[in-house]
Amino acid sequence: MDEAMSGFVIKAGGGGCGNGGGGTKCGRWNPTTEQVKVLTDLFRSGLRTPSTDQIQKISSQLSFYGKIESKNVFYWFQNHKARERQKRRRVSVDESDAVRPDDKISFIKRALAPSLSGWFSGISTLSEKKDEKQNKILQHS
Repeated sequence: MDEAMSGFVIKAGGGGCGNGGGGTKCGRWNPTTEQVKVLTDLFRSGLRTPSTDQIQKISSQLSFYGKIESKNVFYWFQNHKARERQKRRRVSVDESDAVRPDDKISFIKRALAPSLSGWFSGISTLSEKKDEKQNKILQHS
């Protein structure tokens, strides 16, 4: 990627974050508390995918609170949306795990019923036949 496109230059000798570079600044954006609050408020108000114009306006307003570029705003919204989606998926999986085992079996039976129509009924007739055999054995004893 062209250095003009990436927004920062990686210099020879490391130059990255946390490598003890002796006062060199990190190439990664670190939002201030105020910037995060404004971005979060915008997201909560329903803004999910801001247009290019909106991104530019937001970044210029947020520059009052610290260093920021338009790409930071773009990626913040993209990442925040993805994390919200992951959280929703995790919650729905956790809720389905909270279902009692008996409920899970009946749910699976209902979900698979069209494709395995005779399979579950075959199991119940097998268990009924087993019960009949046990009853006959007990009667003859």
